[in-house]
Amino acid sequence: MANEVRSSNNNLYFIVGALVVAVIVIFWLMSGGDAPVADGDAGGDAVVTVENPAPAADAPAADAPAADAPAADAPAPAN
Repeated sequence: MANEVRSSNNNLYFIVGALVVAVIVIFWLMSGGDAPVADGDAGGDAVVTVENPAPAADAPAADAPAADAPAADAPAPAN
């Protein structure tokens, strides 16, 4: 019985510990990490105005065919 081999789980513990650390680091990186904004720094003096010009009522859309143009013949579907 002097030559009895004992196995230990040290390698398993090391691998599981490394996986736990990796998951914690990934969670920390993906959790945002943004610092909250202080109450006094919440806004600025910038004013942004976006104006879209209204299209002319009598002008057709750029990709629309003319109203009196004949319909284009569609090719027969391939079987």
